[in-house]
Amino acid sequence: MPARPKADDAATWTALADTLVASEKGVRHGKMMSSDAVTFAGRVFAFYTGKGRFHGLGLRLGRAFDVDALGLKAWQHLAPFKSKPPMKDWILVGADERERWPELARLALAAMRAEVRGAR
Repeated sequence: MPARPKADDAATWTALADTLVASEKGVRHGKMMSSDAVTFAGRVFAFYTGKGRFHGLGLRLGRAFDVDALGLKAWQHLAPFKSKPPMKDWILVGADERERWPELARLALAAMRAEVRGAR
């Protein structure tokens, strides 16, 4: 299980979210359930959670994405409901990978942009 969240985890997330909103066309601040998130075309692609059993960055990469190819040490699929299986479109990346959060958030943004383009 990942370490308890630290104040610098939240600060890292806030700086990342602010940078994405400022530098990427169409990206806005938003919410994923009760967590701070960033959206593209009104859809969440990344969020930060410091609550519950897992602490870190949540990313929507899609079911077909090969997460193992990223070589992450601390990740799991998002499982917000005890009685339902994990959401395979989403992963949670622990604070041990904090230095990779910007790269991973941009991957999730690229995946969301492609999905939105494909839906048109």
